[in-house]
Amino acid sequence: MKSIARSENQITLIYNSENHVGERTHAHASAIKDKELQAIDIAKTPLTGTQWAELADGLNTTVKGLLSFENVSDDDELKTADFDENDYIKIIENRPELLAHPILIHDDKMKQVTNPTEAQEFLGVDSAGLEKKMMHEEPTISNTTKKEHFVDKPETGDHN
Repeated sequence: MKSIARSENQITLIYNSENHVGERTHAHASAIKDKELQAIDIAKTPLTGTQWAELADGLNTTVKGLLSFENVSDDDELKTADFDENDYIKIIENRPELLAHPILIHDDKMKQVTNPTEAQEFLGVDSAGLEKKMMHEEPTISNTTKKEHFVDKPETGDHN
């Protein structure tokens, strides 16, 4: 049984609001209007150990693999010690700033997002006003929705 709710009509974002990438990913996920966003800010709402284990499993990693120790001082035991999974769960519960990257969940898919724009790619959001075309079809290069303003490219001759 899954402890984190999943739906085709819902996006779940697990992030740390005290992290720049987390905040920007939240903004990108919030901009997607056709799905409900459940944002879990682990700086304010801790996850359970079961939920962390489920996330690690869904991302084919360990709980330690969800963490980053880059900003931990060199004299911190976390940088050098090797703990078991339960210890890493306790570490992330007490030090949410160690979450390496925000995690997106949609339906049965999960992704750790290293760049906020990956949120839209993961959820299959296209650029506004552009239709998907087959490779052999010409792309749409004129406005297809109201309120778009394209700058016409002047005709140029061959200047060789």
